[in-house]
Amino acid sequence: MVLESRQFCHPGRVGSRRASRATIACREHHQGHEIDVVVVEASAGARRRVLAIGEVKSTARPVDVAEIIRLDHLRDLLPNSWALAPPRLLVFSRAGFTPDARRAAVSRQDVELVDLERRYRSA
Repeated sequence: MVLESRQFCHPGRVGSRRASRATIACREHHQGHEIDVVVVEASAGARRRVLAIGEVKSTARPVDVAEIIRLDHLRDLLPNSWALAPPRLLVFSRAGFTPDARRAAVSRQDVELVDLERRYRSA
């Protein structure tokens, strides 16, 4: 996995202040997949641990459940040694989410949907 461009995220949401982008290899698709957001534990002296991965969409159309399914696949590609527990899945969308995506997220504790209203209300 290749990590790039460190940024900061809200520590109360996923327990870290360090986030990056990443590309991860996929044998099934014979290519690398880009992960827009990788939140890692940033404790001094501690082994790097992935807390969450996410996708950022800035399209005019609401994000569908397919993005959650894609993140499930990407999470399965992460090295087991990089997470003590399955990383949370974060989906950020400018245009919101389809009803199917919202239903899928409500039924799971590991998925968090963030639209513009939530993003700016939480800041």
